[in-house]
Amino acid sequence: MTPHVTPQVARVLGASRSDCSSADLQAAAWLKDRVDLLKTHIEPLLLAGWIERTIPAKPRSSKQKHRLTEKGRKALRKPEGGRSA
Repeated sequence: MTPHVTPQVARVLGASRSDCSSADLQAAAWLKDRVDLLKTHIEPLLLAGWIERTIPAKPRSSKQKHRLTEKGRKALRKPEGGRSA
């Protein structure tokens, strides 16, 4: 299942163009609850392959950041509501 690109998801993806911490992504999505960010945005985007961890072996590292994948870049370029084959 592919995440829907809501305005918040688009802001998270846009912020992920460079390596970003969870706090950076939280600020970009305008969310106050870190757990909500992780459960409703970061985890689904990781599972869909739209973002990736910079330290995959240590997901809870204090140095952990996230970055946009090629699949995520394509999702950002796709027109809203459009589907690709």
